[in-house]
Amino acid sequence: MSQETNGMMEGWLALTQIQLSVAAKLEQELQSKHNWSLNDFYLLYFLSVAPDKKLRLQQLETMIGLSQSAVSRLVSRFEARGCGALRRHVCEEDRRSVYTALTEIGEAEVAAAYDTFIRVLRESLPERELEAAVETMLAVNAPASEANVSGD
Repeated sequence: MSQETNGMMEGWLALTQIQLSVAAKLEQELQSKHNWSLNDFYLLYFLSVAPDKKLRLQQLETMIGLSQSAVSRLVSRFEARGCGALRRHVCEEDRRSVYTALTEIGEAEVAAAYDTFIRVLRESLPERELEAAVETMLAVNAPASEANVSGD
């Protein structure tokens, strides 16, 4: 392994550690303030910014990074809570497609959780460590880029 690739690996591992740490803080705060998991928040957030505040379950799979069955269980748990944040309905054009839509109640809930999410990000993102990790990774590409510029 070269020193160059070691630097890239160190930067990548540092970024991964930052992401895991911040995600754990987000999960903890969302759970204590809103009784939501991080995936619960992502589900409602993505619906809140979608056209007509609705998405097919297949779209949510990609956005949240969960399997079809996991997204379906996530939506079902929300429905079982009886909080009225979501409603599921079958697509009229393709009866196999199921849409999940955010209700007005869900919009208010996601707005409150969004404020919590942003506050935790502001408090938890280690700016210097983040910059250092990115700089370490970018420095690996700098010599090749500089050589291309000076060789022209």
